[in-house]
Amino acid sequence: MVAYSYKGRFVAPIRVGLGLPIQDEHRELGGYQPGQIIRPKTQTIRAIGKRRHARPGETIQHYHAQRSPKCFKVGEAKCMGASAIRVFVHSERVEIRPDGSSSDLVYKGVALDAFARMDGFGDWADMRAFWLEEHGHELKHLGPFIGVLIQWGPL
Repeated sequence: MVAYSYKGRFVAPIRVGLGLPIQDEHRELGGYQPGQIIRPKTQTIRAIGKRRHARPGETIQHYHAQRSPKCFKVGEAKCMGASAIRVFVHSERVEIRPDGSSSDLVYKGVALDAFARMDGFGDWADMRAFWLEEHGHELKHLGPFIGVLIQWGPL
């Protein structure tokens, strides 16, 4: 089983994507107002590191603030796909190589907004701003972020 940790802004969207109820504290973590529509988060983008990522069919555990005193389990999901991904934040495109296929899916323009919503953002501009804030030092040379796109669904 693989576990991933998320910032507070993603707790409510993950719970929506898993079909779980949203409590007031989940809304507060993400800055959501009562009655505000929360779109489901059904994927995450992670760097290639020392530990392996989830594989299709495996159970994924989602946590908030893992390895901190404020840690709690957000929910569990089934991994539906793990694909190589390159995110070109500055040139505004995303390339995905699904499950070892030889061709890439490329998202540009309006399709980037739909992709960003699946990742828990309002649109591409929101996702781009987050990435520049979180990974700006890594992306300063205008190269792509290379990693893994993990997609999930409810158990």
